[in-house]
Amino acid sequence: MKEAMQELEELNELKIQLADAKEYQEDHEDDDEAEEEVNRLQHLVAKAKKKKNEVALENWQPPTENLRMSYSEWLKHANVTDDKLGPDNPHWYFRLIGCGAMGDHTEDGSCDKGSSEWLFDELTFFQPRTDEERPFYLIEPKKQKGIHCRFGMKGVIAENHFDLSRNAITLLGGQRRYLLGDPSQCINMNLLPRGHPSARHSAVDWSNPDLRDFPTFPKTHVNEIVMQPGDVLYLPTNWFHYIVSLELNMQCNTRSGGENINKEYISECGF
Repeated sequence: MKEAMQELEELNELKIQLADAKEYQEDHEDDDEAEEEVNRLQHLVAKAKKKKNEVALENWQPPTENLRMSYSEWLKHANVTDDKLGPDNPHWYFRLIGCGAMGDHTEDGSCDKGSSEWLFDELTFFQPRTDEERPFYLIEPKKQKGIHCRFGMKGVIAENHFDLSRNAITLLGGQRRYLLGDPSQCINMNLLPRGHPSARHSAVDWSNPDLRDFPTFPKTHVNEIVMQPGDVLYLPTNWFHYIVSLELNMQCNTRSGGENINKEYISECGF
């Protein structure tokens, strides 16, 4: 992983050189050497992008396995005593998706349209109504991406990452610990690069960080909250979040469009 971060740093440096070369070329249109330098750097950037993606995928293993089961089956696995928890034991995570409009664009089966649409009836405050009936939690109802409900067993972790849309998260039971990072902290979080299956996620194991491989990580500043049943968290576009289930819990969230706030920080990290 350290090598992947080095490749990303080299790519970003080449991008800076390319931007400077293009700016110089614009001011010296008749300079053939300036044009050749831009072409040379464009070639190096393309080559560095390919190498970065290849290195990032080396030895990568999917962090989860998707299985179909009922809630009661999941609960049997998840509702266990503390002696059956720990990093070497299985962790079980149950998800329901009310696809809504997003089901029209997921022919690959990533959204199981029709199976959980009743969520819109149960969680009326997430219904994508417009005009005067627009719910408080949906900024752009027409851009809603369904309702996602997640049930976590104690100890389940969602690794630090950012999303490209606004997010309203309500906790319906149990407790969840959130570490929230402003997009300006992106440069210290050592993100897996664009093109990686876990892109937008931190390469750092936040529960046991390797500070030799990731020396910038200690500079990261975050806010910590513990959500209680009935709490609703608004997560702006591009904000980072790392989540720990403190006990058996259930959460539902919905997204409604995004905005280009703090884009400069995310771009600096290659996105």
